[in-house]
Amino acid sequence: MTTVAMPVFSTKNETKNRGILLGVVGTDVPVSELLKTIPKYKLGIHGYAFAITNNGYVLTHPDLRPLYGDGKKRGGRKPSYSSVDLSEVEWEDRDDALRNAMVNRKTGIFSMEVKKTVDKGKRVLVLHNDYYYTDIKGTPFSLGVALSRGHGKFFFRGNVTVEEGLHDLEHPDVELADEWTYCNTDEYPEHRYLSQIEAIKLYLSGHEPLLQCDKELIQEVLFDAVVTAPLEAYWTSLVLNKSENSDKGVEIAYLGSRTGLSRINLFVVPDELTNQDFLTAEDKEGVFNADHFPLWYKRAAEQVPGTFVYSLPFNSDGLWQQASVGPWNAPLWLLMIILPLFSNRPVVTSELILGIVV
Repeated sequence: MTTVAMPVFSTKNETKNRGILLGVVGTDVPVSELLKTIPKYKLGIHGYAFAITNNGYVLTHPDLRPLYGDGKKRGGRKPSYSSVDLSEVEWEDRDDALRNAMVNRKTGIFSMEVKKTVDKGKRVLVLHNDYYYTDIKGTPFSLGVALSRGHGKFFFRGNVTVEEGLHDLEHPDVELADEWTYCNTDEYPEHRYLSQIEAIKLYLSGHEPLLQCDKELIQEVLFDAVVTAPLEAYWTSLVLNKSENSDKGVEIAYLGSRTGLSRINLFVVPDELTNQDFLTAEDKEGVFNADHFPLWYKRAAEQVPGTFVYSLPFNSDGLWQQASVGPWNAPLWLLMIILPLFSNRPVVTSELILGIVV
C-alpha cells in the first residue's frame, strides 16, 4: 500500500496570501493496482519494474521480502519487516552501484548476473539482467526496469482480421491473464462489470470511445489466438478418439503465450485430475499474474531448444512425490513443429510454451 496526499488551503481572498491550512486530503493505493499498469508482456518472462524512495527504500519490487544477510538463516526470507532497502532484494549488487545511482536520482543503465529462485526457492535460474533507471519528476522516487538478456527486447508481430481474432479468442478453452490490463475497466462505472474479453470486443466494435485499451497488446493476443487455434482442434480430436478403456495417460494439454493467453484442454473429467489446483487461481505460481509469468512458462523458456523440462511435485516435507507425476513443459521449438501440420499460416508469433500433465 502506498499513500498519496496533498494539503488543502483556504481560497478566500483575505486568507490567500497567508496560506491558512484547512486540512489534508489523501488516498491509499494498493501496490497490486500499480502493478496492473506495468505492461508485463513488454518486459519479458523475467523482466520487472520496481521503484524506490530517495532513501533507498523499496516502494514496489517482485522480491519485496528481503533475505537474511548472515547466520544460520542466510538466504532465507525474513518473516516480517517494516522497511526494505533495495540492497536487500538486489543483493548481487555488492557495491550498491545500482542503489546509489537511483538514490542520487540519476538516469542510466547497469548490468549484472543474478540468481533468481523459482518454485518457492526449490530451483535457481542464472540470468544476466540489464537495469534501466531514472527519477520520477516531481516526486522523491526513482523507477527501475530490469530486463533479462534474451527476453523482452524483440518480438514478432503479425496481422489478422478482427473477425478472425475474436472468433478464436472467444473459444471456451481460451483464457486471458486475470490481472493484466488489456482494457482499463476501472475508470468508468459502466465498464466495471466487463470481463477483459468483453471489453476487447466492445473496444474493437468502436461503439465505446471512452474505453481505453492497449492497442498493441490486443493486436498481439488476437494473433496468438488465431495461430494457436489449430492446436486446440487437434487436442479435441484426440479426446473424441480416445478409447474408454485406454490407460489414463495425458490429463491436460495446455499452452501459454507472451500476451497472457492460455489454452487448456482436459482429457479427463475435472474430478479425475491428479492435481486439482493446477492452472487454477489457487495455483498462484502456475498462472499469469500481475508481476510474473507462470512457473512452468519460465522454466521451459530457459531450456535449450530441443530439450524438455520434467517437473515432479514435492510433498510437504520437500521430498519427491512418488504417486503422481506433475507437469512437463516444452519450449517454443515443439510448438513450431506441430502447428504447420494443421495450418497453412506461417508460424510467426510472439512466444509460446506448450505442456501436458501425465
